[in-house]
Amino acid sequence: MNGPAERDSAQPRVLSLRCRACSATLPAASSDVAFRCAQCGRGWEIEQGELVERPALYIAPPANPSHALLYLPYWSFRASAAAQPKRRLDEGVLAARDRAAGFKRAYIAAYAIHRPTYVGEWGLIYTRAQPEWETRAGHGPQSPGASLAARDAAVVVEHYILAEIDKAADLGSLQVSVEISDPELWAVPCLDMGEFLRCPWSGAELPASAIDDLAEMRHATEERHA
Repeated sequence: MNGPAERDSAQPRVLSLRCRACSATLPAASSDVAFRCAQCGRGWEIEQGELVERPALYIAPPANPSHALLYLPYWSFRASAAAQPKRRLDEGVLAARDRAAGFKRAYIAAYAIHRPTYVGEWGLIYTRAQPEWETRAGHGPQSPGASLAARDAAVVVEHYILAEIDKAADLGSLQVSVEISDPELWAVPCLDMGEFLRCPWSGAELPASAIDDLAEMRHATEERHA
């Protein structure tokens, strides 16, 4: 028969979703695993039943946006890559080497998208483009939480970089190394145009119907702005 101590240790543990820096309630949707505090801007992720702090930044909004802005969560990683030929140099290998050297950061959308290979995943677009954004820390804009865990995001962004190098030269002809830093939770603005979202930098569009929990994200953002 189990004693009281053994029974207590078997009880499920309830995690309080409060910012450990300022004690504000973290804005969490049902599927979120990471959050940006609406009060102080600190980032937190649930990992092994605990809240672990993640660096959190947001991107300065575009000048004179044509529509309301909605900030979406992305995992951002400092990245470096190198590609060296296994055999002889040729034009493709040189292009792959230069492409690898161009990666400074890698991104992936931290919100769920239906059929991302069909409708597009803006994290991949940002990884390709390497935008020179103005980043800010602190309170900043209201933004929804992330439904993708950072450890899963790190695996995908490494594949993003390898796939981009492979476009220039077959990976089998190269010795490739990729290094990814610790995750950072970024809030990146887009234009909310009702039936679709538009990236203010690339012009890429996402159908609103392709984004899980978009209505919940919009509602939470409106509530916090009210």
